[in-house]
Amino acid sequence: MMKIGVLTMRFPTKLAAGFAAVTILAAGAFTTAGSAAAQEPTPTPQAHQPGQKQQRRENFLNHIAQNLGVTLEQLKAAIKNAELQVIDDLVQEGTLTPEQGQAAKDKINSGQGIAIGKILGQRRAKAGARLAAIRAGIVKSAAGAIGIDPKDLVKELKGGKSIADVADEHGVSLDTVKSRITSDAKTKLDQAVVGGKIDQAKADELLKKFSDRLDDILNKKKGAGKAGTGHSGPAQQG
Repeated sequence: MMKIGVLTMRFPTKLAAGFAAVTILAAGAFTTAGSAAAQEPTPTPQAHQPGQKQQRRENFLNHIAQNLGVTLEQLKAAIKNAELQVIDDLVQEGTLTPEQGQAAKDKINSGQGIAIGKILGQRRAKAGARLAAIRAGIVKSAAGAIGIDPKDLVKELKGGKSIADVADEHGVSLDTVKSRITSDAKTKLDQAVVGGKIDQAKADELLKKFSDRLDDILNKKKGAGKAGTGHSGPAQQG
């Protein structure tokens, strides 16, 4: 992550921590103000004047700067630095490719700015997709170890059984199921390392976390949470 001098040298830590949220807060405030203005029964002509939205933004930032005891220029510099740092975070975690990250940083440095809220929304959507991939990967691997079709295993799980229950009914040990799931997960992680998506240290970390939680996942039943929900696993890297 990039470390910018303005944040580390000129502002106290508590102030610096607050700057990262300013852009998002500002966007929310502007949206709320715009909605309130739209609901006024008798809007004035001034509400539609060009540049008024920009002036409201400047006023908002001025208030923040005054409340923090810094100049408007310092606040804007801190916001810019925070945006660049957020982009670095998103690239590091794989939400953005290095090329997308550089394009976003170029826009920030040119003064165009970026839609941080939109990017963070995409990150949440991607996280949801990763969890779905984790669940699907666990079911597929478990079904293969048990010797049944994944669709049949899903029906059993929806009926209130755990993967461990189904394995036991088919005379398959839980260790056999765990070994198959872990092996398949490691294969996905190895592919991610070869593809440059993560490094070996991250792969090892993910596999350990996944293995540590696998017993809970395999014994979980409907009503106690979905298999894989809330667990960071290797399937998200595939």
